[in-house]
Amino acid sequence: MPTVTPITPNVGAEISDVDLTAVNDAQADALRAALIDRKALVFREQNISTAQFAAFMQIFGETVKEDLVVEDGNPPEVGAIHIRPDERQRINFWHMDHSFREHPSPVLALHADMLPPSGGDTLFTSLEAAYAGLSDRMKARIEGLHTLHKATPTQNTARRYTKEQLAARERAAPVRHPLVGLNPANGRKFLFVNIPIYCRSIAEMPTAEGDALLAKLYAHVQRPEFHFRLVWRPKTLIVWENVHCLHYPVADYFPHERKLWRVVIKGTERPVAA
Repeated sequence: MPTVTPITPNVGAEISDVDLTAVNDAQADALRAALIDRKALVFREQNISTAQFAAFMQIFGETVKEDLVVEDGNPPEVGAIHIRPDERQRINFWHMDHSFREHPSPVLALHADMLPPSGGDTLFTSLEAAYAGLSDRMKARIEGLHTLHKATPTQNTARRYTKEQLAARERAAPVRHPLVGLNPANGRKFLFVNIPIYCRSIAEMPTAEGDALLAKLYAHVQRPEFHFRLVWRPKTLIVWENVHCLHYPVADYFPHERKLWRVVIKGTERPVAA
């Protein structure tokens, strides 16, 4: 069975003693359980093809056609997060992918293909741990509130959509999600916040009051107690619960190149209110 070694008390685990090209049913069950508990699973030295990467990820749900650029003849489910030489990475902030969708992507994964000589780490924070770390007074204040999420163009979206498509996304009505969610898989509550360019406002509050509260909560989830820092090594692979985490790609490796392969699991459910 896979060996699960926690990285910090609140989030993350290194996984060993499993061949990702031949995961049996018992191992798949163990990995799914570990992901629910630890939020992010790190696998080292995974010398697997992009097709094998996509096949492995099917144990966590249905893989979808990537909206990122597909490079090097990869399967359509494997996109590239590719920062080229002399290009600055500009997505250097804490965020969740796809919170602006009615059914956010529940699980994401990255596999290192090309890394800079140093730097380019990625941080992951647990929104379950962040909720647990709130005061009782703050928990009572935010219970039952809802946030409005909208898509916003970023460095990656500019490469995959036309100007007309980006304008249509910006005109789309915001999506309403609970500020405090309940993870039915483990019964834990989580703080469903995202960067302000996606998490625009609190539906039940005047704009200024809601913005101040969201800013406070967004700062809270960034506390070191709730996150771990992934130092990439060649062929590292990470799977994480996107809906229950934020991540931060550190942009400290200019002018070097970095390329990660990404696989996304299809969202089929809205976040459940606590």
